[in-house]
Amino acid sequence: MPQIRVNIQLLGPEQGLPSRNTRCLTQDGRGFMWVGTGQDLWRYDGYTFQNFTGMLTRSIGGSTLINQLRTGPQGNIWIAHNNGISIVDANNLTCKTIDPSQHIKEVDSKQNLDIFFDKKQNAWVAIPGGRLVRINSKLHPAALYTPNSKPSQPFSVGSVVTTLLGDSKDNKYAYIEGAFLHKVSETNSLTRGINLLDGLIKSNLAVSSVFQSAPDLVTVYYRQQGSDKGKMRRYDFKKQQFGPLQDADTPVDPDFIKSDSKGYVWSKSKKEVRFFNQKTGESTSLTSRLQQKSGAATFFFTSYLSSDGSFWISCVNGLFKITVTGEIFTKYLSKPQEKPGDIGSSMRGITEDSEGMIWACSYGYILNGTAYMLHQIDPPTGRTRHMVLHRPRNIPGDHVIPYKVLFAKDDVYAVTDGTQFLKIEPESEEYYPVEFPFVSGRGFTSFYKLNDQTFWLGTWGGMGIIDTRNLKPVLLNDKPGRYIKNERVNHFMAWSQNRILVSTINGLYVLNQDATIKEHYGQSAGDKIKLPALQIFHTVWHENALWASSGQGVIRIDTVRKTARLFTMQDGLPDNNIYAALPDQQGNLWLSTNKGLSRFNTRTQKFHNYGLADGLPHMEFNHGSYLKSQNGTLYFGGLNGIVAFDPARIDTNPEKEHALQLISYSKYDADRNKADTIINHKPGKEIVFNPGDRLFAFSFMSPDYQNTTLNRFRYKLEGWGDDRWQMIENSNRLLINSLPPGKYNLKVQVSVAGADWGTQDWQAPIRVVVPWYKSPWFFVLSLLGIGMVLYLFYRYRLRQILHIHQIRNGISADMHDEIGSTLSSITFYSQALLMQMEKAEHQQVVRKIKENAQQVQEGLSDIVWSVKAGSDEIEDVFARMFSFGSGLAESKGIVLHFETDPQLQKMKLDMQTRKNLYLIFKEAVNNAAKYANCNKIDVDIRQENGRIKMVIQDNGKGFDQQLTKKGNGLSNMQQRAAQMKGKLTLQSKKEEGTTITLVF
Repeated sequence: MPQIRVNIQLLGPEQGLPSRNTRCLTQDGRGFMWVGTGQDLWRYDGYTFQNFTGMLTRSIGGSTLINQLRTGPQGNIWIAHNNGISIVDANNLTCKTIDPSQHIKEVDSKQNLDIFFDKKQNAWVAIPGGRLVRINSKLHPAALYTPNSKPSQPFSVGSVVTTLLGDSKDNKYAYIEGAFLHKVSETNSLTRGINLLDGLIKSNLAVSSVFQSAPDLVTVYYRQQGSDKGKMRRYDFKKQQFGPLQDADTPVDPDFIKSDSKGYVWSKSKKEVRFFNQKTGESTSLTSRLQQKSGAATFFFTSYLSSDGSFWISCVNGLFKITVTGEIFTKYLSKPQEKPGDIGSSMRGITEDSEGMIWACSYGYILNGTAYMLHQIDPPTGRTRHMVLHRPRNIPGDHVIPYKVLFAKDDVYAVTDGTQFLKIEPESEEYYPVEFPFVSGRGFTSFYKLNDQTFWLGTWGGMGIIDTRNLKPVLLNDKPGRYIKNERVNHFMAWSQNRILVSTINGLYVLNQDATIKEHYGQSAGDKIKLPALQIFHTVWHENALWASSGQGVIRIDTVRKTARLFTMQDGLPDNNIYAALPDQQGNLWLSTNKGLSRFNTRTQKFHNYGLADGLPHMEFNHGSYLKSQNGTLYFGGLNGIVAFDPARIDTNPEKEHALQLISYSKYDADRNKADTIINHKPGKEIVFNPGDRLFAFSFMSPDYQNTTLNRFRYKLEGWGDDRWQMIENSNRLLINSLPPGKYNLKVQVSVAGADWGTQDWQAPIRVVVPWYKSPWFFVLSLLGIGMVLYLFYRYRLRQILHIHQIRNGISADMHDEIGSTLSSITFYSQALLMQMEKAEHQQVVRKIKENAQQVQEGLSDIVWSVKAGSDEIEDVFARMFSFGSGLAESKGIVLHFETDPQLQKMKLDMQTRKNLYLIFKEAVNNAAKYANCNKIDVDIRQENGRIKMVIQDNGKGFDQQLTKKGNGLSNMQQRAAQMKGKLTLQSKKEEGTTITLVF
């Protein structure tokens, strides 16, 4: 008969529930459990309790006493309390309160005791006096139903409707107290309908409870004075008659009966809890175990069967959660753990002899004060023989700790966890040791029978070989040749072509029969197969592939394609440290890890993980401690004995998947130096974070409460740059320090109680707002602002330039009109005076005045030109230079070549530069025409390296620069070049002409 496992957890202050006195509970449509503790309201998500009393009291306007919690048709929580009825929206987490006494004047009490619902989604609220208030689907108190009080059945103020039933015609029946079931009439009253003691008046029976068995069938339970056995019979609404009286189907005098999806019927009374296995017909009482868990006898208030099949009970000592699962594991050499983390007998090698006996080595199983190291298990009977190995009396030595046992014909051999090879006599429990002189390593790690005479031994630092015929040890580290040396050897496996595959901390080696290396699989350059991990503990051939258990996950190796794939915790493993992988006939590999067992379906690549709640004696298993027996039973050893099971008898059908829920999310607002928590986020709605937000935390749950310690979560943040699934390390809490501005999509999956990852993703779009100084509108406004500033500056400068131009034009006009006209008059009058004078000395003076006036007038013309606006372009300067030069050259009979660079056409010069350039040119050309005695002047102006270069060259007589004094003209040109931030050079030799170069 298959055994069952009952897991009981008592929730209280240790889990965050301040009060142990839990009075009522229910489950909302999202899967959260709600608990009433007198005046407080709590929500439980499988991890923590959250207080919602403030939400309730704000809706009421003060504190109140909670009498009952019920789940409404829409999945909302209805709360019956001493100030009315409150309805909690489970999605938005808002609360609305209704006081029937404010709507129906006949209701003279604010106390509401219980709530029931009919098929039309009406709520029926029980109030004192056996009365019911009907609240319609629009949450409006619509009518009051009052039972008819008769002398034969008076109704006290304390009377209350405890059960509301209905038939297939939607008639309502209320059970208040005593022996009558009342039918609710259409005239807003309760009339006596059915006598539940009909025909039983003389049997000393009393009605204990009434339950709806089927749409038209009611089960009535009776208790009999002086007897512990109850009775029951059924009433048919259609036939309006009772069935036969029979023994009750439960020893409990029940106030709750309900069946779960696994075939268990749960029943509860005020002082007892039981469940009935419909498959086996066995009834199990849990009362004593519940009392032992709580530490004293307790009084059970309300119970609830949640959507995942967990049975909950509220009581004065806390909140009980009870789950029942099939016992799939058989345990050997294990002891109950008093607290998590306790270690029992740590197991090592497990082997099977030819008779089917299981041999196991341990680090000491304590029994009656003696530590036993070697054990022989008989699986059919479950009996275990414990042995303490010792040497013969004539051979000195201490007790040894065997690591693994192997058999050759009728002989039994073993290696220790030290440096000894043993031959064992099972009957006398004597052993004969052979010492291995290790040069490296600390002892044996694995043991393999090559044939009946030859054993291979893996060590921490290489390999050893021993021949049982002469018992002479051979260490391959000491032997020349291509052997495995200075590497830990973990496992041997028979391989193709009569070779051996060896697992080491440096990948896999294929060895010949003489232990020489044939080839290597790892990460070296010449390896034919590259492995994603090197620390290999175990290998197995399964489903046309080689599977390797490693310290980084389980590896599937395709030896034909020479490829390898690594499966890790992200794919569903409970832990990446895999010690062994044993196959079954259903295509699964069973993996032993440091965090329980894992079943891996190699065809679907789905994982299912098993932990303490499934019956494991410990979560941590050991290297080298595994066995697949001849009949297919699998054995795994760990830190508290051995578990054994038949894989074919384990139910691998996937359980119903529940939707993943967001509990809350929080953020830290750096601008306000405050953390904000949002608990009413609507599924699928965008989550918006401001620029100053950081330290984001998301808490998730799945309404699967059977073993929340094994629930695992993973997430994918699309848009972050890495769209792979990532494990949530903090149990059910995802922490993200910060996110850059942008749009993301957060997806979360859950693995429930060790099962594979769910197919229902929770997801929500996330938008991190761009800071205002990085937003597009700020950029556009900034551009517009800068453009406006530039435009205003341009207008300002334009006005300044126009004003300056106006001033310059005014000055030039004034100089031309006033000074120019005066100089013209002097010239005119000097010429008239010369015509009247006869004396030569007088004419010379007047002629000098005329020439000076003409020179001043000519210079004034240059000044007026330089000041006048509108001549700033260099082309205007070139035109005036050419005009002056060509006129002067023509008057002297000199050929002038004047050439400019086209790249300078659009260049503008400021007034000072324009004047200095022109005057330097004028001085140079004038000197060439007057003193050089030349017939040719070349002028070349062009742009070089971002600067302007002017070269003036004549072919005149030249002069010796060392002997000639610098006149005012050359000094003036040097000063003007300096004002232009340029450089002027002069080169001249006798009879070779003169060259003047200006660079600015």
